[in-house]
Amino acid sequence: MELIEEMYDGPAFREVLAAATDAVSLVRCDLRGADLRDADLTEVTFTDCVLDGIRLDGASVGGASFVGCRLMGASMPHTRGLGFTMQRSNLFAANLVGAVLANTDLTGCRFTEAVLRGADLRSSVFDGCELLGADLYAAKLDGADLRGAALGPCDLDRLRAMKGAIITTLQARDIVIELSGVTVIDNSTG
Repeated sequence: MELIEEMYDGPAFREVLAAATDAVSLVRCDLRGADLRDADLTEVTFTDCVLDGIRLDGASVGGASFVGCRLMGASMPHTRGLGFTMQRSNLFAANLVGAVLANTDLTGCRFTEAVLRGADLRSSVFDGCELLGADLYAAKLDGADLRGAALGPCDLDRLRAMKGAIITTLQARDIVIELSGVTVIDNSTG
């Protein structure tokens, strides 16, 4: 079932989900502020949708896909499910406390000022992502690929939070310069 350029609040979209016999796909739909806490969004596809302020606390998002969506200020703590996809989406100031995003391709997402405290981000790919001001305290970042991400300013607490993540030599150099004010010279060029 493909829904194009529709507008839904929480109860109306729950009715759509309950009546659906096939996978639900939303394109350019508006669900701003919809309350979908604990909803089963398994295999629902959101493409170019406006989801600002949406409440997805505890929602089941296994196989769900968010591509090119705007989720500014979205509340997504403790979402759960395997095979979740989120790409090229704007999650400015979103609440993702404890969200399970392990092994997820997060290419092109904007997590500026997002709260990722305790989120499971292990082995996820952050290519082209913005993490400026993102709260990574107690996030699980083992094997997370941050090589293509804009990390933003880094203090010692943020550096500790990135434990286990993969970064480039250039990113590491910038962090060392930022933290200590030292001058780094590359000896490999002679």
